[in-house]
Amino acid sequence: MGWNTSALFVRGRSIGEVIGCLPDNTEFLPSGERLSADHAWSHSPAQRLYLAEADGWCQMWDADQRIPSDVDNLFKTGAPWALQGTRALAVLFSSVSSIYGLWLYDDGELVRGLVFHNGEAVVDAGEPLPAEARVDIPAWGPDEDFLWTLINDVTGVTAKVDQTFEVYEAVKR
Repeated sequence: MGWNTSALFVRGRSIGEVIGCLPDNTEFLPSGERLSADHAWSHSPAQRLYLAEADGWCQMWDADQRIPSDVDNLFKTGAPWALQGTRALAVLFSSVSSIYGLWLYDDGELVRGLVFHNGEAVVDAGEPLPAEARVDIPAWGPDEDFLWTLINDVTGVTAKVDQTFEVYEAVKR
């Protein structure tokens, strides 16, 4: 599977709290559907978010890649308190354009930003995470396995294909 999605993991926050932090220009409402991880990680139609809570972390997957890569602005306009007193990790998977990135926040402050394009680091901010030194990076550069190793190291969350996600659909205001 080619990964073209993004995700936000927020420790100690519920689905309702994370959804409630999104900017006011688009509202996301529960559709009542529960779909597999495969849908959450890669599925269309557009204008949907896939959310789940597990092991103390709320996961929000966005195949449109519009939310997690702009977390600091997102939460400043939506609800600045959302990241206070917690840890959040945003990741971007874009295998089509060979872009893989992560942004780690502690107490609302960016502590690690790392983005690779075509195997080269184009953003490298903050101290490297311990797992970065342990990951075997393929000759072509970081990929999905690299990001999942870092996701697991930071959150304890693993890629569980049997996990189900609540579907939220966008409603323009």
